[in-house]
Amino acid sequence: MKILLAIILVAVPGILFAQINSHLTAVFDPKKKIIRLRWENTGGVHSYVLQKSDDNIEWKDIARIEATVLTKNAYISYNDEAEGGGKNYYRLKTYRSAGSFEFSNSLMVITGDPGFSWIMYPVPVTDVLNLQYNGTENIQGVIGVIIQSIAGKVYARLRHASNTRLIQIPVGNLGRGTYDIRIIIDEEVVWNQRFIK
Repeated sequence: MKILLAIILVAVPGILFAQINSHLTAVFDPKKKIIRLRWENTGGVHSYVLQKSDDNIEWKDIARIEATVLTKNAYISYNDEAEGGGKNYYRLKTYRSAGSFEFSNSLMVITGDPGFSWIMYPVPVTDVLNLQYNGTENIQGVIGVIIQSIAGKVYARLRHASNTRLIQIPVGNLGRGTYDIRIIIDEEVVWNQRFIK
């Protein structure tokens, strides 16, 4: 079962992915209209190439960081301008010293205009994760929240009324690691982010 799950997570036609333990995270800042990306230097890496896609198929390089001058376990940050609304996919291409490279799993960030946006804080989180709706439009439907591991294991499914503006989620029971959180309204993912605990 574990082998089948790994293949499902990392297989894309024509490309072989290897899981990189880089803890790539992304947070959309609607006021500055940027996506803040951050990952950990795992050591033994020559350079990182941050890639972006609109469809999770065609990728373009947006930043290259030489890792040989970085301290192991140091965090690397990059701000990407969010042009318009929609889905943005990111992944890391990590070059090892021997010339080989690996891809991380892709990470999706949904952006929109400031009138319909969610903010997550604090990241990294300790005991309580806050999701705040800052939109001006009314939410049409029940708000569903799912927290899962990056491997897909679901840890929490929550439902909130459509007039909820602040959702506080206790996460003290989660172990240290990286998690995905999704907001679903009327069976459609309207917001998807990754956080570190």
